[in-house]
Amino acid sequence: MIRCFYIRDNELHWEKNPSSLHAGEQSKTIWIDLQEPTQEEQKWVEGTYGIEFFTPQEAAEIESSSRFFEDSTGFEANSAFVVNEASSYTTRQVSFIFKEDILFTLRHSDLKSFAETVRKLRTFTSTNSKALQIWLLLLETQTDLDADFIEFLTRTTNKVSRKLVKERSIEEGVLIRITELQENTILIRGSIVDKQRLISSLLKSFIVDEPEKERLRIILKDINSLLQHTQFSFERLEYLQDTFLGLVNIEQNQVIKIFTVVTVVFMPPTLIASIYGMNFNFMPELQW
Repeated sequence: MIRCFYIRDNELHWEKNPSSLHAGEQSKTIWIDLQEPTQEEQKWVEGTYGIEFFTPQEAAEIESSSRFFEDSTGFEANSAFVVNEASSYTTRQVSFIFKEDILFTLRHSDLKSFAETVRKLRTFTSTNSKALQIWLLLLETQTDLDADFIEFLTRTTNKVSRKLVKERSIEEGVLIRITELQENTILIRGSIVDKQRLISSLLKSFIVDEPEKERLRIILKDINSLLQHTQFSFERLEYLQDTFLGLVNIEQNQVIKIFTVVTVVFMPPTLIASIYGMNFNFMPELQW
């Protein structure tokens, strides 16, 4: 699916079929969003606007050249967005191209940050009518969603902590839940670090003006605070994991104590039986 956003009469409009726009509307296009496009749709956009998106293999690379590339006409970038699919969290790569004051985005899943960005654009059309400002708004929105995700992880960690510390529950499900929280924390941290690299690259760009760079610095500060919070959350989960293993060791020691007492109780009969067993011919009971 292709969605083309353009400005008409100082209002934001969008069209699912960009080829149906007349020349005047095409000249005011600011954002073309490709969501799970077919090969024909993607080739049409690339051929019409003279661009070329990263392949899925290139978008997944971690090299700097695959995450951000800039030339005299604009820049290209890739970033990982955290999504919730089938009650599990994962990351999806989103490709960005900024060329001739038009933002091109390519994604292969439905992302909440994009829907929120469109909603904000319809409310604040006058202040967000440029392609670069839309990109910044999209990054700000995703950063807010990342913060919500971290808050959700914190609330879930609090529940696990109460169950573990107050109820002293050492069920297998508690350890599995702690491991899942650790995996999700690593996932969100990797996504945030990826955006940190992207924003740092944008701050060095000669295409980005100073007002936009100031917004990027604010986003970067928010990202740094989120990274500190994820570090604290991960350390807390490690503490809960150690607590769980400590409770398991205490229970195992209690079981070992019981077996030790039983062993001591039965030691004298065992000794007598051993003596009689070694001197079987001299047992007095044999003369009865």
